[in-house]
Amino acid sequence: MLQRALAGLCRLDGVNHAMLLDGTGQLLASVGEEGIFAPVDQAVEMMNVAQETSHALGLGQVYEVWCEHSSRMILDVVASNRIVVLSGDGGRLARWRHALDRDRRILATTPRM
Repeated sequence: MLQRALAGLCRLDGVNHAMLLDGTGQLLASVGEEGIFAPVDQAVEMMNVAQETSHALGLGQVYEVWCEHSSRMILDVVASNRIVVLSGDGGRLARWRHALDRDRRILATTPRM
């Protein structure tokens, strides 16, 4: 079920990879274009920087991070120990976000295989 949910996210316009990370940054599942490595290290680094910045400024918890440039990435904390990462080139980030909301319960509760 988890792979199916991630594959559905990969069908969004512009999404090249959909990944699920645990709270420590370990890759739990990934679906993406063949021959292209998932940007796991970049996602973990971005989440760490966002959390450190939030802590230093006293802003509270980080629930999501949006990155827009020629390549795009959304990190969404769907549960305390699960982070969904969508990355790609182009597409609409708001549409990606809407799709994450639609599948949030599945992504937060489906056991790792």
